Amino acid sequence: QLHHYQSHVEIFTFQPDKPSKELAELAMFLAQVAHCYPEHMANFPQQLKELLSYHHTVLDTDLRMTFCKALILLRNKNLINPTSLLELFFQLLRCHDKLLRKTLYTHIVTDIKNINAKHKNNKINTTLQNFMYTMLRDSNPTAAKISLDVMIELYRRNIWNDAKTVNVITTACFSKVTKVLVASLKFFLGRDEDENPDSDSESEVGFVVKSFVLSTCSFRRKEERKKERKKNFFLSFLIQKQKKKRKPEVFNFSAIHLIHDPQDFAEKLLKQLENCKERFEVKMMFMDLISRLVGIHELFLFNFYPFVQRFLQPHQREVTKILLFAAQASHQLVPPEIIQSVLMTIANNFVTDKNSGEVMTVG
Repeated sequence: QLHHYQSHVEIFTFQPDKPSKELAELAMFLAQVAHCYPEHMANFPQQLKELLSYHHTVLDTDLRMTFCKALILLRNKNLINPTSLLELFFQLLRCHDKLLRKTLYTHIVTDIKNINAKHKNNKINTTLQNFMYTMLRDSNPTAAKISLDVMIELYRRNIWNDAKTVNVITTACFSKVTKVLVASLKFFLGRDEDENPDSDSESEVGFVVKSFVLSTCSFRRKEERKKERKKNFFLSFLIQKQKKKRKPEVFNFSAIHLIHDPQDFAEKLLKQLENCKERFEVKMMFMDLISRLVGIHELFLFNFYPFVQRFLQPHQREVTKILLFAAQASHQLVPPEIIQSVLMTIANNFVTDKNSGEVMTVG
């Protein structure tokens, strides 16, 4: 079977883009029995890796997946060095194959978890973390994003919860790829990618309430229908609000504490924020992270306060959150004149006779 496989590989090298079901079956068979013939199969894992490394861009989708599964099988039998295999898998994340990327992501996280199961393998961890640093700067945005997801997942699982991981993730906060940038900001702000998993169920609740209202109100007068709709809408709104309250927001302060040079990091973030052309929500995340860094580490970032003051207007979107950011960035070491300037802005823009009572209360 091994000789048969070798001959198929030779044929394959002439036309690597051609599908080969027989080669796929042989590769899986040999991967399953490789541990029984260690001498004869010594070069088999390396050959598979080379085939993937050289031809992964043109390989048939099914054949590429089979090769990857064969390598995962060999890795599970401890017949391959994890470092070289994981580096290859990170490179394969560039492939335009969603199922493959998902499979590789799952294996990478699981394998690193197993490597560190009994005790932390610092040698492998350091090598992989250094490699991840380069992957975050990869020209392929998908590969960079999945690499970041791997690091964040490993941090959350307390596998790579060290300062090096956190400081590698800080570099992603300056990525030109919006998805990578947002994911890294959310990591430090302690938010999940999918912040509202119950949105579908909530919309269904809303739909049921609406349909119920419409059916029961069809025989009533117009005014009564309006009142009933308002009542039920308010009821559904309260239900949704209660659901959100049940899930408290978790802030990842531990990660913020592990940053090596928070002052430099905050200054760079502010510079990026000032030149940021992303949507307003991303700018809000920048402001939130900077204010937390300033507050937790008691940093001196005097340019941040005038920047925030520009947004302290009653008509500004999310003004209550921006007020919170200003408060978060205040600590006992900030000079009084800077805090006074912020307070004066709030007083002049909010606490005036021309504004409504609600605006004055917010101020």
